[in-house]
Amino acid sequence: MALWVALLVGTAASAAPERVTYALILANNASTDPKQAPLRYADDDGARYYELFAPRTRETVLLSVLDAETQSLHPGLAARTRPPTRAALQEALGRLNARMDADRARGAEPVLYFVFTGHGKRGPAGEGAVSLLDAPFTRTDLYEKVIAPSRASLLHLIVDACDSYFFVNSRGALPVAPARFEAVKSLLATRELSRYPHVGAVLSTTREQESHEWSAIRSGVFSHQVRSALAGAADVNADGRVEYSELQAFVAAANQGVEDVRGRLDVSIQPPPLDRAAPLVDLGGEARLGFLLLPAGLEGRLWVEDARGVRVTEFHKARERSVVLGLPLGSGYYLRATGREAPFQLSRASVVVDAAGLPWRDNTFASRGAVEDAFRDRLFSVPFGPHFYTGYMASLGQMPVAPEQEPDLSP
Repeated sequence: MALWVALLVGTAASAAPERVTYALILANNASTDPKQAPLRYADDDGARYYELFAPRTRETVLLSVLDAETQSLHPGLAARTRPPTRAALQEALGRLNARMDADRARGAEPVLYFVFTGHGKRGPAGEGAVSLLDAPFTRTDLYEKVIAPSRASLLHLIVDACDSYFFVNSRGALPVAPARFEAVKSLLATRELSRYPHVGAVLSTTREQESHEWSAIRSGVFSHQVRSALAGAADVNADGRVEYSELQAFVAAANQGVEDVRGRLDVSIQPPPLDRAAPLVDLGGEARLGFLLLPAGLEGRLWVEDARGVRVTEFHKARERSVVLGLPLGSGYYLRATGREAPFQLSRASVVVDAAGLPWRDNTFASRGAVEDAFRDRLFSVPFGPHFYTGYMASLGQMPVAPEQEPDLSP
């Protein structure tokens, strides 16, 4: 497996055509609606998405106002951010589209991640919107300013907000007089994902529902699960890629054991119709990452924290599968399970650490309370592996990813 990782890293550059990736992240604790209380950890999620994507992209842009505690956890990051205003968003989109135009001109395929974490709300007419610092950003804005003019060959939307489904999709009858119905229907047809087959969407809610934050990890629960999956924990067939179906099944497994209705997530994950097998991430070409190999035989609920105490990824590993996690280079990490931990280092690009050889030691964790206990005890309580994934895809009537194959290590 370690040889497979080395081969994957060493040969990815030969793949054609070249895919060049960018990320635009908006994270805002505040709401433009005075009735909505400020969030606590949207800015933390923005910072962690930045750290997830920065080693994997040509350019990552973060629009956020980081609070004092978040700045202390991510020193120097505030200097690289701008406030999440409409003007800053428009400027960033213009610059990234210019770069993606240049990529297209030389035959490359540009890929854009558009990430939002913060407040969302469905308006009286049914249109969803999210809160920027200075104004709402509506579903109409999303299609007219982000999706329609985008120069990306693939566009991945990741939205963690209340009512996020209605920020991307419409639902229900049109609230207009019959005489104007056809005109409005024609206009709204340009604001449907079906018109943009290169766009996929990962949304935290499918209905009028709150998104949840978890103080124990200073994060939104859904964003934590998405980042865990994209680190490699959802790669069920060990091909170095995380596809939409793998993310969907991973999130389903992570939440299946949660019995408290206040903690349940009802998500919407829609792959781009142009290529339903398009990877959300491909660990093969990430020269600025280190790798942690968790071999078959190691099992149970595990998570990785860095030296700051930031939980980078979490999962419940099935015994029969191997997992490779791609992690940013850092001064130190801990692989943790309940009551024990194993320190390790990822000090240089492409290094592979085998978890089978790590020294474990005892550790204890303080307990929390109320819904915190439900998250701590029941999230990631169901093992995720080929058996869960295959059954879940069958229940949806969807095509699974290609089965796991032995790596080709021939010269």
